[in-house]
Amino acid sequence: MYNLDEPDKDIMGWHEILVTESHHPFMEYYWPQGHIIGWEHTFINEIFHFADAIVNNKEVGPYAATFEDGYKCNVIMDAIMESAEKGKCVLVQY
Repeated sequence: MYNLDEPDKDIMGWHEILVTESHHPFMEYYWPQGHIIGWEHTFINEIFHFADAIVNNKEVGPYAATFEDGYKCNVIMDAIMESAEKGKCVLVQY
């Protein structure tokens, strides 16, 4: 389970995404460290990463969702619908 008091520094998510830090994988494409990057720049990161993965035949994960991620999301959504229809918890199986 994720501990918000002691976050895993290898996991970057809603709690810490600072493109202004030198360790961020996309920092080399921005202006010098310390300048503020806005929300809109996430879309630039996504498009760049996706295009780079296609052009250079790289894996899209872990910085973007894979087909397996999409499959798992759909399995979970199906389980939510089944749970709502039955009025009880259902087991999610991949």
